[in-house]
Amino acid sequence: MTVVSDLEQDWHTWHAARERDLDTDYGWLSIVAFDWLQPTPTVIDGLPGKWWAAGQAYAAASGELTLAGEPVHGTVSATVPEAGSLSWLQYGDRLAELVLRGGRYAIRQRDPHAATRQGFGGVPTYPLDDSWVVTGYFSPYPKARSVEVSTARDDLRQNITAVGTVHVALGGTTYELVATAAADGRLNVSFHDKTNGEETAPWRVVTTGPVQPDGSVRIDFNRTINLPFAFTAYGTCPAPVPGNRLALPVTAGEKRVR
Repeated sequence: MTVVSDLEQDWHTWHAARERDLDTDYGWLSIVAFDWLQPTPTVIDGLPGKWWAAGQAYAAASGELTLAGEPVHGTVSATVPEAGSLSWLQYGDRLAELVLRGGRYAIRQRDPHAATRQGFGGVPTYPLDDSWVVTGYFSPYPKARSVEVSTARDDLRQNITAVGTVHVALGGTTYELVATAAADGRLNVSFHDKTNGEETAPWRVVTTGPVQPDGSVRIDFNRTINLPFAFTAYGTCPAPVPGNRLALPVTAGEKRVR
């Protein structure tokens, strides 16, 4: 009889949920287009009507688009916060999602029939290895800092909100990695490592366990994941801050999706 450890069981449950989340009708695998909105009414490939941005986003149509199930006749408008998104208008099964990135509005289209979704066979991963479960220590900043970083798009830079640094020893070297806040007292750490490019995406991210009273955090690199840009050409994912670069191959977590 094969004995499965708690680490293995928990990881398999987590990984299965991760793949289910990716493969929902309007998940990350469904993105088929991304278009910046122009200041004058413009046609967007794949959608009817005309679209533009002037302080907020506008769309004008003659019944082909729907808003909350009702046909759009004339002009509608909407706003979203920076780095936010809104499931705005529908064209049949296709969703026109409004996003604001770097102060510019864009329409991101999601289609449950996208080729990236139809051909999805799961996310490849490195073998589970308990040596990649380590303890780090979190040093919070007195005040959160806004840091400008590059993104998955050459025409976009964004600001992330850094909340402190995580100190972690890997391969005999101690690293100080800038972290952003996640839910439930956890931290997100986006990083480069020596596997990037061939075996893995250009960068990945890991979410720590909750910060403990003594500042310690559990980091399970087996749960390192790809950001949306690894699955679609239309991602706007922020890159790690320049110092979040590990001088070793992190042979744990998700691999590059080919």
